[in-house]
This record gives sequence, structure tokens and C-alpha cells, in this order.
Amino acid sequence: MTYQTLNVRRDGRILYVDFNHPPVNLMTFQMAGELFDLGGSLVTDRETAVVVFGSANPEFFIAHFDLGDILRMDSDPSVPQSRYDDINALQALTTMWQNLPQVTISVIDGICRGAGLEFLLATDLRFATPESRFALPEASGGILPAGGGTTRLAMQIGPVRAREVILSARDFTGEEAAAYGIVSRALPREELNAYTDSLARDIAKRPASTIAAVNEVFKNVYGALADAQFAGFAAENTALRNLLEVPGTKEALQLMTGLQDLEHERDLPAAIAAAQ
Repeated sequence: MTYQTLNVRRDGRILYVDFNHPPVNLMTFQMAGELFDLGGSLVTDRETAVVVFGSANPEFFIAHFDLGDILRMDSDPSVPQSRYDDINALQALTTMWQNLPQVTISVIDGICRGAGLEFLLATDLRFATPESRFALPEASGGILPAGGGTTRLAMQIGPVRAREVILSARDFTGEEAAAYGIVSRALPREELNAYTDSLARDIAKRPASTIAAVNEVFKNVYGALADAQFAGFAAENTALRNLLEVPGTKEALQLMTGLQDLEHERDLPAAIAAAQ
């Protein structure tokens, strides 16, 4: 498999996928399309037991979704659309990855914001370094996380902490992410890859039937929440469309597209505050 924004390599039953979209690993509709293609190939793949997500960029896991692509959503017919009016393409993407038969592991050593954090929330196991930084910066631009992030964050860490994360739009550390339950644990940089590689190899040794059985139990435990999740997605999607029509929102986002470079993305909350 060859992609423009993903580096993919196989080691036995483990598939390693590194995001690679210089200079800051912005998620674009192209990257989303490649993730759809890769995920689709895994639906019936019984040779792959584990997918490990990392980054080819030493500073960024995924910076966030390209604001230029967001501004094209309703005006450019070439922009991919979801089959369903109630959910958008990014919500469909994260839902597909959430429901694959493989175990997905995300390994973060750097910055993970916006759509990167939304994608992270759809993976099964998540690990970070203490110094890694996370954020959902959308509110600072007048919108909300609408790739499933508002819904999944509230369902996974509770509405009190989710409101703080979303409405503050601040960066928080890997240690805070572990305390919140966004990642399983924060590990020192020198231990992170060794631990996650060992974990992936251990999981890959388990029979597919065992992994499926565990997944089936979890599905039954949390199955009743599926309706709530999709109701949340619909509300996110509607809210995003409405907020983009609020006077000044598109202009603010257009201004923020000028911040999508290495210098500003390193401290995006400060860059946005200075620009407002």
C-alpha cells in the first residue's frame, strides 16, 4: 500500500502507520481519503491483528484539520461528502476505525490537536510522552470539534472535563491526558516505543477469536450508547454548519489559515490569541 500522507509498513501481523504530511501533519481531505482506503482494506483482513499509529514528524502527531479544507466543505463539489446527512466525512472516518476488527494503538510523542485528537479518541489503546501536548482549539475560532470529538470526549472523560478541554481550547500535557483518561498512560520518551512495540507483539500473538470475543463483550456492554453517540454526531454536524454561518466565523477561520505553519503551530493557542 502506497499513500501520499501515510507511511505504511508491516511486521508480521502488525501494521505500522505513520502520518507523514509535512511540515506539521495537517489532516486534509486527502489524508482522510487515504485513511478510509486503508481502513476499508482492513475490514476483511485476517492477517493483520494490530495497527499502530505514529508519526514521521518528530514534533507533530497530527496538528489539526486543514482550515482551508473546512472552509471548502459547503462550496466545493470536489470535497468528499458522507453518505448520510446526519454525520460528516470525518465522523464517518473515525466511526469506521472505531469498529474495525483489529486492535488500534496510537503512540504520541509531540503535538496532537483538533482532528488528530478526534481520531485518537476512536482508537483502542493510546500512549503518550509526558511532554506531548493535546488540544481541541476549535472554540477559539468560533466553531466546535465536529469530527466526533465533542461527543466522544464527553462520553469517555465526562462532560465536566470535556467542557474544560473544549471551551478553554488550551494545550494540555501527556500527563494531564493520562489523568483525564484520554491516553492509557504517559511514558518517558526512551520507554514509549519499546513498551508499545512489545504490547503490539503480545496482542498479535492472541488468537483472532479471542480478540473478537473481547470486542463482542465490550460491544454488548456499550451497545446501548450507540444511539447516544450518533445523536451527538448529528448535533455536532448541525452545530458546525450553523456556526459557519454566524457573521465573522468564516472570516476568523480564514485569518487563522495563515497560522498553519511550523512557527505558529508549535504554540497555536498563543498564536491564535495574538491574532485576535
